[in-house]
Amino acid sequence: MEPENKKFIFCSIFNAIISLILTVTVVLVEPQGTPVQSVFFAILMFILASVIFFLLIPLTNVKIIELLNSKKWFYWGVISLVLFLPLLSWIFSQDIVSALYSYLLWYILPTALMILPVIIKHRHIKRIDFIFHISAVVIFAIGFDNRYTYDVINGFDEMKYEFNALWMSALILLLFSIQLEEFTEKFNWKITLKKLFIPFIGLLILCVIAIPIGLITDFLVWSPEWSGFGMFVVSFIGIWLTIALPEETIARGIIQHQLTEKIVKKKSRIYPYWRWVAVVIASIAFAVTHWNNTSPEFIWVYILLAAIAGVIYGVCWIFGGLFSAMLLHTLIDWIWALLLKAG
Repeated sequence: MEPENKKFIFCSIFNAIISLILTVTVVLVEPQGTPVQSVFFAILMFILASVIFFLLIPLTNVKIIELLNSKKWFYWGVISLVLFLPLLSWIFSQDIVSALYSYLLWYILPTALMILPVIIKHRHIKRIDFIFHISAVVIFAIGFDNRYTYDVINGFDEMKYEFNALWMSALILLLFSIQLEEFTEKFNWKITLKKLFIPFIGLLILCVIAIPIGLITDFLVWSPEWSGFGMFVVSFIGIWLTIALPEETIARGIIQHQLTEKIVKKKSRIYPYWRWVAVVIASIAFAVTHWNNTSPEFIWVYILLAAIAGVIYGVCWIFGGLFSAMLLHTLIDWIWALLLKAG
């Protein structure tokens, strides 16, 4: 067996084990209303986590993307699995009509928009595929950030936010995987010194700028909490997968990247300036999605701080891809959760 194949098999087993550990931990911490619900929930969580890890972890994502590109039946098969399998939760649903409506609006519609450039292989569609991609992820984000997607899985009692975060992330990554030539380069969790250095510089800058603003406006209150080492680690993993992953995939991975690469040609004189305009636009879009995440008196402070953070996340994306953007985002939210209380 070739060394590359051995590495792929080893990493595949590793991914499966990590997905299983994550799933078991989630179900034990927050079990569903009945054992049967918990089993169904665990199966779905394991599948979604596996898809995400296979697409983002080095040594597996290259092979998987090659397979998705070369075997279209595999691409459509995995999309169908990720898109339709969560409907098993409807077995326990008390309101199928509401679930179906939300599913069509917040999952089927954006999926159709995002996949249209793959179905219609025409040069004119190719030129404007960014419009479909951005429109799709905006719809995904509205449903997710406003919690409209809860109705889709109302057959589950617990962990709805976490489930939808993984579901949406897996679906977007999968749909986009064969439409971006640099996917394996930009969307991977390969750890390098550069990818670690940039987020920690960004962390220092954000702490210097954002924390004083938050404290002066009373949006932030110094309130350190310690719930033990276990929750210390679990909170980091939870933020990484259910907050940083979906938000950075949408704001930086799709919106910022598509604006940067598809509006102005790289050979153009204004391109070096335009890519920073794209960072600002994506940061504003990212900030606006936080309008309903705090009390009314602090909405504009929160949006301002989110926009500032979004710019730094955008810089991390440019120089370190998804890993760097996610690392900084996770560190910021982690520090916030452990040391500061939001207004």
